[in-house]
Parts: sequence; structure tokens; C-alpha cells
Amino acid sequence: MTLTLPLRTALPAALFLLAGLSGGAMAQSATPPAAGPAFDFASPPSAQANRLYSVNAATGEVSACQFERPEGSLVGVTRCFARDASAGPQTTQGGFALMSTHYSGETGVFRVNTVTGEMSVCYVRDMPRSGGGAPEPSVVCTPPTK
Repeated sequence: MTLTLPLRTALPAALFLLAGLSGGAMAQSATPPAAGPAFDFASPPSAQANRLYSVNAATGEVSACQFERPEGSLVGVTRCFARDASAGPQTTQGGFALMSTHYSGETGVFRVNTVTGEMSVCYVRDMPRSGGGAPEPSVVCTPPTK
């Protein structure tokens, strides 16, 4: 009796068998290296800041969200802010992380490039809308420097 398996089933089974026969060497080489976290998170030190920042560890893109409970509502919402171009993906390569200071009045965080050592401060600020009207709170970051 011959057992025929579809290719999508047969190939992994064959690789598993080969890995077992080769003492596991093939299985070890087929395993991707462990990657670091995709995002880093930090909150500012201010006790009055109800906000959490995140940074994409690969691109440096920063976001900020906070909890709000609309008046008359029993359930709160997570409000995430628009992002200014300065908080967008960075042109320099690196591994990005967020750092909080110990300054109690601070409502922003530092975006750090762990490869180049560059830093910028990111925070939420009312920014004018491109079409006019009331300012809109947006995540902004200072230019990177070291």
C-alpha cells in the first residue's frame, strides 16, 4: 500500500524526518533567529498624564493614546492622537525605544535610536489643521540629535 500526501503536508513531514535523521541540525538551521519586540511602550512620569506612547522598534514611528470617558457614558474609550510627520518613520536605520525621564512635570517621552545614539523628545501638542479651523492634538517629536 502506498500513502500519497498532498505537497503542503508531505514537505513539512519530509523536513521533520530529515531533521530527525540528521541529529536535529536541519531543524536548528530552519528556525529563524529570535527577533526583538516589534514595539516599545512608555508612559510619561507626570501623575497628571493619562497617556501611553508606543514606538515601532524598526521604523521609529511614535504613537500616543489615552483613556477618556465621554460625559454621560458608563464606558470609557481609548483615544489615539493624530501623528505629525516628525513622529513618523525615521530616515536613519536603528533599533528604536522609548525612555521616560524622572521629571514629574514631563508629559512627553524620549525616542532613542539604540544604534546611532540619537534622541528626540515626543509629546502631544495642539497643531493647526492644514485646512484651518480649531487646532488638533497631534503627536510631535523634536528633530533627532545626539
